[in-house]
Amino acid sequence: MELPRAALNAQRALALVLLAAVLGVALVERGSPFASRLRADAPWPFWLTVREPGRAAAPALLLGVYHPLRGVLVLIHLPETTRLQGKLTAARAYLDALRATDDAAAAARAVEDLAQIRISELSLESPRWDGAGRLSLDLEPGDDEEELAVSAARALKARGRSPRALWPLARRAVDGLLKGDKAAADALLLTLELRRVPLESLQPALLPDDAAAPGFLARAFAPRLEPRGEEKAVVVEVLNGTDVPGLAAQAAKVLRLKEMDAMVMGQTPHPRSRTVVYDRIGDFERAARVRAALGCPTAIAATRIDPLRGVDASVELGGDCSY
Repeated sequence: MELPRAALNAQRALALVLLAAVLGVALVERGSPFASRLRADAPWPFWLTVREPGRAAAPALLLGVYHPLRGVLVLIHLPETTRLQGKLTAARAYLDALRATDDAAAAARAVEDLAQIRISELSLESPRWDGAGRLSLDLEPGDDEEELAVSAARALKARGRSPRALWPLARRAVDGLLKGDKAAADALLLTLELRRVPLESLQPALLPDDAAAPGFLARAFAPRLEPRGEEKAVVVEVLNGTDVPGLAAQAAKVLRLKEMDAMVMGQTPHPRSRTVVYDRIGDFERAARVRAALGCPTAIAATRIDPLRGVDASVELGGDCSY
């Protein structure tokens, strides 16, 4: 039975539209620095400026490294006090550039350029900056107790599930590509790529001090992680961030049953609504193991190196975790 001519024409038109879309995607990916790293299974670094709508303050600066081979996103917050050049901090560099250019976007790029030089000086692993991305993110003010890198990493992933968030990215990609900007689609492509990355593979961090930064950055940029020898027991301190008596002792007991060396260390400095596991040595995988062992689904993990604590990880229990 032959199809009516109108239906046949409609099918042909649809096939042409699909073919054009496939060819368009191929053309976009061919010139995209992000897509190039993706095909090579190589880490892709990018700078992320985070602004809170309605605030005139300097944007926060984060360094991201997406690892297609490892399937993880490392997102490192550089605080305003980070020294980029001599005594010049990130906050001061932004203000100086803003006064000189009166252009917030240009000022942010100037800070990123200085930060790129500083990170290269600090890291033991030589970063490949060719094709590095420059992304931006508007982030609603969150809970003061939550790490900015945690909020930003989750927001980057969440916008891949939101048509309202994807549309502006697609529009900017088209506008940029029409002007010959091959990197214009990178933000959109990364957002779509993060749809397949589980929340557990987001690795938010705070840039450590200069003493701990070289090793930490080398690990963040490394294409592959070297296999370890025999695993030692994870040393964990557990602090109670609630008014529930004995909660830390119960959590420590749960961790010991999972063969972790857990000790109770009293109360957190401030009450917590959400449980967080801090990686204290620059080994996020260990903190992730602790988070999984806790049995608290809403717990989050983040790197905040503090070798003086003498532990691999710190657990700060919040009201979301009960036993």
